[in-house]
Amino acid sequence: MRPSTPWIWMSAAAALLGPTASAEAFCGCPGGGIPRLTAAVMSGNDLDEVRGDCTQKGTTVQLQARQQHFYRASSLPLGPPGLQGACINNCQWITIAQTTSDPITGHFAFPNLDQSHSVQLLSPLWSIIGLDGVRTDLRARAWDGIKNRWSAWTAPPTLERFNVVWNGNEGAAAAVETLITGADKLHLTIADGPDDGDQPTIQLDVDTDTPNFWLDQQTGDPTVLYHWTGSCSPPIAWCPPEWLVQLSPAITVDAPAFNAHSEYPFVLGMATATRPGAMMIATSVLGPRDTADFSVNVDVDVDVDVLIDLNLGIDFFSIF
Repeated sequence: MRPSTPWIWMSAAAALLGPTASAEAFCGCPGGGIPRLTAAVMSGNDLDEVRGDCTQKGTTVQLQARQQHFYRASSLPLGPPGLQGACINNCQWITIAQTTSDPITGHFAFPNLDQSHSVQLLSPLWSIIGLDGVRTDLRARAWDGIKNRWSAWTAPPTLERFNVVWNGNEGAAAAVETLITGADKLHLTIADGPDDGDQPTIQLDVDTDTPNFWLDQQTGDPTVLYHWTGSCSPPIAWCPPEWLVQLSPAITVDAPAFNAHSEYPFVLGMATATRPGAMMIATSVLGPRDTADFSVNVDVDVDVDVLIDLNLGIDFFSIF
């Protein structure tokens, strides 16, 4: 992580790639020709690669991004909706990459994004003024060679609330809370260090949500609430019956006596949500813990049977 690096979008010329007129059946693709974003890779603190599928074969695909700092807020539906924070570049959508999809599968990838654009996924402002959340929205469109036009841009899932619950003490519990609307896939993670095993003698460093099959059955803009108590009822708050209320992932923040250097210098909460054509990544970090001496590389995957890699030597399975 490079906290001293300013949050600046750097322009780069993208090669214009010619579209093709090949048609796709889009079997298993819910967007009917709208590209699906399936994975994002973080290198250092920068968005390094985005991958996806569900396009016509050998066609042009464009990727845009926008970002916002935000304050942590309770995931319960209290007060006005939406996040309070500060836009990065006025929250404008900026084209950051263009590529050609695979001529056989229709899959696509935008590699080495950090060489041309600085899209930093973790805030350098953590534990200073509380403005330590970062929401990164991604969206993609593809050229339709049959209709001779671009697919429509789609809005990413809406991050209504995001919070990391931790009192700052080693040995205390930490959990990640969120309120998200409009996702068809959702992944939630809380971590204080690399996932170094599931043996009973090993302290749990990473906890994730379980497969959210409820979202697979929904239409429209479903709402999911993750709260550290797993409930939403009076007198705490009231939730509409159509919401799904889940127990937040949680860990005990605890640095091993003889391996403290392998811990993160913070507690990290992360949510990844997708819908056809778009992805939302939210992060919030609490610290400093003064226990680690290396940067963090995160591979966030939301596709089925794909590994999530914190890139510190340990892999754990994605729920999608």
